[in-house]
Amino acid sequence: MKTLPDFAFETLYWENGFTVIGIDEVGRGAFAGPVTVAGVVFSPSLNRKQLNYLLSLGINDSKKLTPKKRESLAKVIKKECLHYSISFIDVSIINKIGIGEATFLGMEQVVKSINYKLKTKNCFLLIDAYEIPTENPAVAKALAGKQKGIIRGDSLSISIASASIIAKVARDEFMVELGLKNPQYGFEKHKGYGTVLHRENILRYGMLPHHRKDFCKKTIKNRT
Repeated sequence: MKTLPDFAFETLYWENGFTVIGIDEVGRGAFAGPVTVAGVVFSPSLNRKQLNYLLSLGINDSKKLTPKKRESLAKVIKKECLHYSISFIDVSIINKIGIGEATFLGMEQVVKSINYKLKTKNCFLLIDAYEIPTENPAVAKALAGKQKGIIRGDSLSISIASASIIAKVARDEFMVELGLKNPQYGFEKHKGYGTVLHRENILRYGMLPHHRKDFCKKTIKNRT
């Protein structure tokens, strides 16, 4: 029985000449802080020893790992991958265009950054759960036949799982720093998610510019 992500999806597209980008986001359902998207690329020419090493690390969906394990793996992944990119989409943009559009914006930024760094447009995107919408003709042309949304992808693909780990560690570091600047809100504990403590502190102290205002108002109203 399969218990950890592997390179099955990656191998399929590597064999067809693609550079594979695994993409995932964290912070989509939070009350505060940015939504953070990461993309990770492993070399299509990894040898058997390198593949076995990566498979032995225990890379998995970031939600299934302890903070210490995530931080350790993030360092190794950054060292062993061909390239990675992280995009933070600020709350001001989330409040303006909504969390869905903000998440896809982050994905597009990650893809552009990696394409530029690797000097290639022959990339195939493996994305946790969603595909990037292609209503925009330019996006549709660039991504035609070059992306796949995989349900529970962060539990199936090492590239997606690696992206989830890097994004989670980066966002958690951001929220810890935010907690130091706003100690009454406890961001370092709940990372901006809608815990009981966070809701109580919003009701007690009000919202900061770092809060997703409409989402907070609707959710807190429905739960009080």
